[in-house]
Amino acid sequence: MSEPGKERVRLAAVGLGRWGRVMAAAYHNSDVVELRACFTRNPERRARFAEDFSCDAAASLDELLARDDIDGLVVTVPNDQHAPVIEAAAAAGKHVYVEKPVAVEPADIRRIAAAVRDSGITFACGHSARRLAGVREMRRRLDAGEVGSPSLVEAVFSNERGLDLKEGDWRGDPAQCPGGPLTQLGIHQIDNLNYLFGVPRSVMGMGRRGPVAVTNTMVVGALLEFEDVVAYLGADWLTPGAFTIDLYGSKARLRYELDFSWWSNSADTDDHTSLTEVSIASDSADPDARVLAEKRVSLVPRDHLREEVEEFGAAIGGEAEVEVTLDVAMANVAVVLAAARAVEQRRQVEVAEVLAEIS
Repeated sequence: MSEPGKERVRLAAVGLGRWGRVMAAAYHNSDVVELRACFTRNPERRARFAEDFSCDAAASLDELLARDDIDGLVVTVPNDQHAPVIEAAAAAGKHVYVEKPVAVEPADIRRIAAAVRDSGITFACGHSARRLAGVREMRRRLDAGEVGSPSLVEAVFSNERGLDLKEGDWRGDPAQCPGGPLTQLGIHQIDNLNYLFGVPRSVMGMGRRGPVAVTNTMVVGALLEFEDVVAYLGADWLTPGAFTIDLYGSKARLRYELDFSWWSNSADTDDHTSLTEVSIASDSADPDARVLAEKRVSLVPRDHLREEVEEFGAAIGGEAEVEVTLDVAMANVAVVLAAARAVEQRRQVEVAEVLAEIS
Protein backbone atom coordinates (compact mmCIF):
# COMPACT_ATOMS: atom_id res chain seq x y z
CA MET A 1 0.00 0.00 0.00
CA SER A 2 1.25 3.48 -0.80
CA GLU A 3 1.26 6.32 1.69
CA PRO A 4 -1.94 8.42 1.79
CA GLY A 5 -1.78 11.19 -0.78
CA LYS A 6 1.26 9.76 -2.50
CA GLU A 7 1.16 9.68 -6.30
CA ARG A 8 1.05 6.30 -7.94
CA VAL A 9 3.62 5.21 -10.52
CA ARG A 10 2.07 5.64 -13.97
CA LEU A 11 2.12 2.60 -16.25
CA ALA A 12 1.05 1.73 -19.78
CA ALA A 13 0.16 -1.72 -21.09
CA VAL A 14 1.76 -2.77 -24.38
CA GLY A 15 0.36 -5.97 -25.84
CA LEU A 16 -3.32 -6.46 -25.05
CA GLY A 17 -3.96 -10.14 -25.66
CA ARG A 18 -5.29 -12.61 -23.10
CA TRP A 19 -2.31 -12.32 -20.77
CA GLY A 20 -2.18 -8.54 -21.05
CA ARG A 21 -5.76 -8.47 -19.80
CA VAL A 22 -5.01 -10.92 -16.99
CA MET A 23 -2.14 -8.73 -15.84
CA ALA A 24 -4.19 -5.53 -16.05
CA ALA A 25 -6.96 -7.10 -13.98
CA ALA A 26 -4.39 -7.86 -11.29
CA TYR A 27 -2.87 -4.37 -10.96
CA HIS A 28 -5.19 -1.76 -12.48
CA ASN A 29 -6.84 -0.88 -9.13
CA SER A 30 -3.56 -0.86 -7.18
CA ASP A 31 -2.63 1.85 -4.68
CA VAL A 32 1.00 1.67 -5.87
CA VAL A 33 0.68 1.80 -9.66
CA GLU A 34 -1.83 3.40 -12.01
CA LEU A 35 -2.75 2.13 -15.49
CA ARG A 36 -2.78 5.29 -17.61
CA ALA A 37 -2.69 4.10 -21.23
CA CYS A 38 -2.44 1.12 -23.55
CA PHE A 39 -1.30 0.18 -27.03
CA THR A 40 -1.67 -2.69 -29.46
CA ARG A 41 -1.74 -2.55 -33.23
CA ASN A 42 -5.33 -3.86 -33.39
CA PRO A 43 -7.60 -0.79 -33.00
CA GLU A 44 -10.68 -2.75 -31.89
CA ARG A 45 -8.75 -4.63 -29.24
CA ARG A 46 -7.13 -1.38 -28.14
CA ALA A 47 -10.45 0.42 -27.76
CA ARG A 48 -12.01 -2.47 -25.87
CA PHE A 49 -9.07 -2.69 -23.43
CA ALA A 50 -9.13 1.07 -22.82
CA GLU A 51 -12.85 0.96 -22.05
CA ASP A 52 -12.59 -2.09 -19.80
CA PHE A 53 -9.71 -0.71 -17.74
CA SER A 54 -10.54 3.02 -17.89
CA CYS A 55 -7.31 4.12 -19.53
CA ASP A 56 -6.27 6.01 -22.67
CA ALA A 57 -5.65 4.24 -25.97
CA ALA A 58 -2.53 5.33 -27.89
CA ALA A 59 -2.64 5.06 -31.67
CA SER A 60 1.03 4.04 -31.90
CA LEU A 61 3.93 2.97 -29.75
CA ASP A 62 5.73 6.21 -30.60
CA GLU A 63 2.74 8.22 -29.39
CA LEU A 64 2.69 6.24 -26.15
CA LEU A 65 6.42 6.66 -25.54
CA ALA A 66 6.22 10.41 -26.17
CA ARG A 67 3.80 10.92 -23.28
CA ASP A 68 5.20 12.65 -20.20
CA ASP A 69 2.64 11.04 -17.92
CA ILE A 70 3.94 7.48 -18.44
CA ASP A 71 6.73 6.19 -16.18
CA GLY A 72 6.94 2.60 -17.31
CA LEU A 73 5.53 -0.12 -19.54
CA VAL A 74 4.04 -3.53 -18.81
CA VAL A 75 4.99 -5.48 -21.94
CA THR A 76 3.11 -8.65 -22.89
CA VAL A 77 3.73 -8.75 -26.65
CA PRO A 78 4.90 -12.03 -28.29
CA ASN A 79 8.41 -13.15 -27.35
CA ASP A 80 9.96 -12.23 -30.70
CA GLN A 81 8.74 -8.63 -30.30
CA HIS A 82 10.26 -8.04 -26.86
CA ALA A 83 13.56 -6.68 -28.16
CA PRO A 84 12.26 -3.86 -30.40
CA VAL A 85 9.69 -2.72 -27.83
CA ILE A 86 12.23 -2.70 -25.00
CA GLU A 87 14.80 -0.88 -27.15
CA ALA A 88 12.24 1.80 -28.01
CA ALA A 89 11.15 2.14 -24.39
CA ALA A 90 14.73 2.40 -23.14
CA ALA A 91 15.54 5.06 -25.75
CA ALA A 92 12.54 7.05 -24.48
CA GLY A 93 13.61 6.65 -20.85
CA LYS A 94 10.63 4.46 -19.94
CA HIS A 95 11.07 1.68 -17.40
CA VAL A 96 10.10 -1.85 -18.48
CA TYR A 97 8.37 -4.84 -16.97
CA VAL A 98 8.26 -7.69 -19.51
CA GLU A 99 6.61 -11.08 -19.27
CA LYS A 100 8.77 -14.19 -19.25
CA PRO A 101 10.78 -15.29 -21.06
CA VAL A 102 12.80 -12.13 -21.55
CA ALA A 103 13.49 -13.51 -25.07
CA VAL A 104 14.59 -16.84 -26.56
CA GLU A 105 16.73 -15.73 -29.50
CA PRO A 106 20.31 -15.02 -28.30
CA ALA A 107 20.62 -11.96 -30.54
CA ASP A 108 17.40 -10.54 -29.07
CA ILE A 109 18.65 -11.12 -25.52
CA ARG A 110 21.88 -9.28 -26.30
CA ARG A 111 19.89 -6.36 -27.78
CA ILE A 112 17.71 -6.17 -24.68
CA ALA A 113 20.68 -6.35 -22.32
CA ALA A 114 22.48 -3.54 -24.17
CA ALA A 115 19.38 -1.32 -24.19
CA VAL A 116 18.67 -1.83 -20.49
CA ARG A 117 22.25 -1.38 -19.32
CA ASP A 118 23.04 1.60 -21.55
CA SER A 119 19.87 3.46 -20.54
CA GLY A 120 19.89 2.63 -16.83
CA ILE A 121 16.12 2.07 -16.77
CA THR A 122 14.47 -0.08 -14.12
CA PHE A 123 13.86 -3.51 -15.64
CA ALA A 124 11.83 -6.42 -14.30
CA CYS A 125 10.86 -9.76 -15.80
CA GLY A 126 7.61 -11.48 -14.92
CA HIS A 127 8.41 -14.75 -13.18
CA SER A 128 5.60 -14.76 -10.65
CA ALA A 129 5.59 -18.46 -9.66
CA ARG A 130 8.36 -17.83 -7.13
CA ARG A 131 5.92 -15.48 -5.34
CA LEU A 132 3.37 -18.19 -4.65
CA ALA A 133 2.88 -18.66 -0.92
CA GLY A 134 3.95 -22.31 -0.96
CA VAL A 135 7.16 -21.62 -2.86
CA ARG A 136 8.02 -18.74 -0.50
CA GLU A 137 7.44 -21.08 2.45
CA MET A 138 9.70 -23.74 0.91
CA ARG A 139 12.46 -21.16 0.66
CA ARG A 140 11.90 -20.01 4.26
CA ARG A 141 12.16 -23.58 5.52
CA LEU A 142 15.32 -24.17 3.52
CA ASP A 143 16.91 -21.00 4.91
CA ALA A 144 15.86 -21.88 8.47
CA GLY A 145 17.30 -25.40 8.21
CA GLU A 146 13.91 -26.99 8.84
CA VAL A 147 14.25 -29.28 5.81
CA GLY A 148 17.81 -30.26 6.70
CA SER A 149 20.25 -30.79 3.85
CA PRO A 150 18.38 -30.92 0.52
CA SER A 151 19.49 -33.60 -1.92
CA LEU A 152 16.81 -34.00 -4.59
CA VAL A 153 13.98 -31.93 -6.02
CA GLU A 154 11.38 -32.80 -8.65
CA ALA A 155 9.52 -30.01 -10.45
CA VAL A 156 6.81 -30.76 -13.02
CA PHE A 157 4.54 -28.56 -15.10
CA SER A 158 2.18 -30.02 -17.67
CA ASN A 159 -0.98 -29.27 -19.59
CA GLU A 160 -2.80 -30.65 -22.62
CA ARG A 161 -2.46 -27.62 -24.91
CA GLY A 162 0.03 -29.33 -27.18
CA LEU A 163 -2.77 -31.58 -28.40
CA ASP A 164 -4.40 -28.55 -30.02
CA LEU A 165 -1.33 -27.28 -31.87
CA LYS A 166 -1.65 -26.80 -35.61
CA GLU A 167 1.03 -26.21 -38.20
CA GLY A 168 1.94 -22.51 -38.23
CA ASP A 169 1.40 -22.03 -34.47
CA TRP A 170 4.48 -20.33 -32.97
CA ARG A 171 4.50 -22.86 -30.14
CA GLY A 172 5.13 -25.62 -32.67
CA ASP A 173 8.23 -23.89 -34.05
CA PRO A 174 11.49 -24.89 -32.27
CA ALA A 175 13.05 -21.53 -33.20
CA GLN A 176 10.29 -19.50 -31.53
CA CYS A 177 9.61 -21.95 -28.70
CA PRO A 178 12.82 -23.92 -27.95
CA GLY A 179 12.11 -27.23 -26.29
CA GLY A 180 8.36 -26.81 -26.75
CA PRO A 181 6.87 -26.90 -23.25
CA LEU A 182 10.24 -25.91 -21.78
CA THR A 183 9.78 -22.36 -23.04
CA GLN A 184 6.11 -22.00 -22.13
CA LEU A 185 5.79 -24.20 -19.04
CA GLY A 186 9.15 -25.45 -17.82
CA ILE A 187 10.59 -21.96 -17.44
CA HIS A 188 8.21 -21.34 -14.52
CA GLN A 189 9.77 -24.24 -12.63
CA ILE A 190 13.27 -23.32 -13.81
CA ASP A 191 12.84 -19.96 -12.12
CA ASN A 192 11.53 -21.67 -8.99
CA LEU A 193 14.62 -23.87 -8.93
CA ASN A 194 16.80 -20.80 -9.50
CA TYR A 195 15.02 -19.08 -6.59
CA LEU A 196 15.48 -22.08 -4.29
CA PHE A 197 18.97 -23.28 -5.27
CA GLY A 198 20.64 -20.83 -7.65
CA VAL A 199 21.63 -21.37 -11.29
CA PRO A 200 22.44 -25.02 -12.16
CA ARG A 201 25.82 -26.01 -13.52
CA SER A 202 24.69 -28.38 -16.23
CA VAL A 203 21.70 -30.05 -17.84
CA MET A 204 20.99 -33.43 -19.39
CA GLY A 205 17.68 -34.19 -21.07
CA MET A 206 15.46 -36.40 -23.14
CA GLY A 207 12.41 -35.47 -25.16
CA ARG A 208 9.90 -36.71 -27.68
CA ARG A 209 7.38 -35.37 -30.10
CA GLY A 210 3.67 -36.05 -29.88
CA PRO A 211 0.76 -36.98 -32.12
CA VAL A 212 0.36 -33.46 -33.51
CA ALA A 213 1.39 -32.05 -36.88
CA VAL A 214 4.20 -29.78 -35.64
CA THR A 215 7.95 -30.28 -35.53
CA ASN A 216 8.53 -29.22 -31.95
CA THR A 217 9.20 -31.33 -28.88
CA MET A 218 6.10 -32.10 -26.81
CA VAL A 219 7.60 -33.76 -23.71
CA VAL A 220 10.90 -33.04 -21.94
CA GLY A 221 12.52 -34.68 -18.95
CA ALA A 222 15.71 -32.99 -17.77
CA LEU A 223 18.25 -33.50 -14.98
CA LEU A 224 19.78 -30.34 -13.56
CA GLU A 225 23.02 -30.36 -11.56
CA PHE A 226 23.22 -27.82 -8.75
CA GLU A 227 25.95 -27.33 -6.14
CA ASP A 228 24.52 -29.89 -3.71
CA VAL A 229 21.22 -30.89 -5.28
CA VAL A 230 20.06 -32.97 -8.22
CA ALA A 231 16.81 -31.77 -9.80
CA TYR A 232 14.39 -33.43 -12.17
CA LEU A 233 12.42 -31.05 -14.38
CA GLY A 234 9.42 -32.33 -16.31
CA ALA A 235 7.58 -30.29 -18.96
CA ASP A 236 4.73 -31.97 -20.82
CA TRP A 237 2.19 -30.68 -23.34
CA LEU A 238 0.26 -33.94 -23.70
CA THR A 239 -1.50 -34.49 -20.37
CA PRO A 240 -3.98 -32.76 -18.06
CA GLY A 241 -2.49 -29.96 -16.02
CA ALA A 242 -0.06 -30.50 -13.17
CA PHE A 243 2.16 -28.10 -11.25
CA THR A 244 4.11 -29.81 -8.48
CA ILE A 245 7.38 -29.46 -6.60
CA ASP A 246 8.73 -32.28 -4.41
CA LEU A 247 11.69 -31.32 -2.24
CA TYR A 248 13.66 -34.01 -0.39
CA GLY A 249 15.79 -33.06 2.62
CA SER A 250 17.52 -34.90 5.44
CA LYS A 251 14.95 -33.71 8.01
CA ALA A 252 11.77 -33.42 5.97
CA ARG A 253 10.16 -33.86 2.60
CA LEU A 254 7.92 -31.13 1.17
CA ARG A 255 5.32 -31.48 -1.58
CA TYR A 256 3.75 -28.44 -3.21
CA GLU A 257 0.82 -28.70 -5.60
CA LEU A 258 -1.09 -26.00 -7.48
CA ASP A 259 -4.39 -26.19 -9.32
CA PHE A 260 -3.16 -24.24 -12.34
CA SER A 261 -6.67 -23.47 -13.55
CA TRP A 262 -6.58 -20.71 -10.89
CA TRP A 263 -3.27 -19.22 -12.06
CA SER A 264 -4.87 -16.27 -13.86
CA ASN A 265 -7.02 -15.38 -10.82
CA SER A 266 -3.94 -14.29 -8.91
CA ALA A 267 -5.80 -12.95 -5.86
CA ASP A 268 -7.22 -16.46 -5.34
CA THR A 269 -4.40 -18.69 -6.64
CA ASP A 270 -2.94 -19.53 -3.23
CA ASP A 271 -6.33 -20.70 -1.99
CA HIS A 272 -6.05 -23.53 -4.53
CA THR A 273 -2.62 -24.80 -3.56
CA SER A 274 -1.26 -27.13 -0.90
CA LEU A 275 2.06 -27.69 0.86
CA THR A 276 2.56 -30.92 2.74
CA GLU A 277 5.44 -31.83 5.05
CA VAL A 278 6.54 -35.41 5.75
CA SER A 279 9.08 -35.88 8.54
CA ILE A 280 10.39 -38.59 10.83
CA ALA A 281 8.72 -38.74 14.23
CA SER A 282 9.32 -40.84 17.33
CA ASP A 283 6.97 -43.67 18.25
CA SER A 284 5.96 -43.26 21.90
CA ALA A 285 5.55 -47.02 22.24
CA ASP A 286 9.01 -47.73 20.78
CA PRO A 287 11.51 -44.86 21.11
CA ASP A 288 13.92 -46.56 18.70
CA ALA A 289 11.34 -46.88 15.95
CA ARG A 290 11.01 -44.32 13.17
CA VAL A 291 7.62 -43.39 11.80
CA LEU A 292 6.59 -40.89 9.19
CA ALA A 293 4.41 -37.96 10.23
CA GLU A 294 2.53 -36.04 7.55
CA LYS A 295 0.93 -32.63 8.05
CA ARG A 296 -0.55 -29.86 5.93
CA VAL A 297 1.38 -26.59 6.15
CA SER A 298 -0.66 -23.44 6.71
CA LEU A 299 -0.02 -20.75 4.06
CA VAL A 300 -0.76 -17.03 4.08
CA PRO A 301 -2.28 -16.13 0.66
CA ARG A 302 -0.54 -13.61 -1.60
CA ASP A 303 -1.27 -12.11 -5.03
CA HIS A 304 1.63 -13.23 -7.22
CA LEU A 305 0.83 -11.09 -10.29
CA ARG A 306 -0.11 -7.88 -8.53
CA GLU A 307 2.86 -8.17 -6.20
CA GLU A 308 5.46 -8.27 -8.96
CA VAL A 309 3.99 -5.24 -10.81
CA GLU A 310 3.73 -3.27 -7.57
CA GLU A 311 7.34 -4.15 -6.79
CA PHE A 312 8.28 -2.85 -10.26
CA GLY A 313 6.41 0.38 -9.56
CA ALA A 314 8.03 0.78 -6.15
CA ALA A 315 11.45 0.17 -7.72
CA ILE A 316 10.81 2.96 -10.25
CA GLY A 317 10.12 5.23 -7.29
CA GLY A 318 13.31 4.12 -5.55
CA GLU A 319 11.44 2.36 -2.74
CA ALA A 320 12.17 -1.27 -3.62
CA GLU A 321 14.54 -3.49 -5.55
CA VAL A 322 13.46 -5.69 -8.43
CA GLU A 323 13.71 -9.35 -7.51
CA VAL A 324 13.71 -10.87 -11.01
CA THR A 325 16.37 -8.74 -12.64
CA LEU A 326 17.74 -8.92 -16.17
CA ASP A 327 20.51 -11.25 -14.98
CA VAL A 328 18.03 -13.61 -13.33
CA ALA A 329 15.81 -13.61 -16.43
CA MET A 330 18.80 -14.32 -18.68
CA ALA A 331 19.91 -17.21 -16.45
CA ASN A 332 16.44 -18.75 -16.68
CA VAL A 333 16.52 -18.60 -20.47
CA ALA A 334 20.04 -20.04 -20.49
CA VAL A 335 18.73 -23.11 -18.65
CA VAL A 336 15.85 -23.44 -21.14
CA LEU A 337 18.23 -23.26 -24.09
CA ALA A 338 20.72 -25.61 -22.42
CA ALA A 339 17.98 -28.18 -21.80
CA ALA A 340 16.68 -27.87 -25.36
CA ARG A 341 20.24 -28.32 -26.66
CA ALA A 342 20.77 -31.32 -24.38
CA VAL A 343 17.65 -32.97 -25.80
CA GLU A 344 18.56 -32.20 -29.40
CA GLN A 345 22.26 -33.10 -29.19
CA ARG A 346 21.93 -35.91 -26.64
CA ARG A 347 24.71 -34.61 -24.42
CA GLN A 348 25.32 -32.89 -21.12
CA VAL A 349 25.30 -29.11 -21.63
CA GLU A 350 27.02 -26.64 -19.32
CA VAL A 351 24.77 -23.68 -18.52
CA ALA A 352 27.83 -21.39 -18.63
CA GLU A 353 28.24 -22.39 -22.28
CA VAL A 354 24.86 -20.89 -23.11
CA LEU A 355 25.22 -17.88 -20.82
CA ALA A 356 28.39 -16.95 -22.67
CA GLU A 357 26.46 -16.92 -25.93
CA ILE A 358 23.63 -14.69 -24.74
CA SER A 359 25.52 -12.33 -22.41
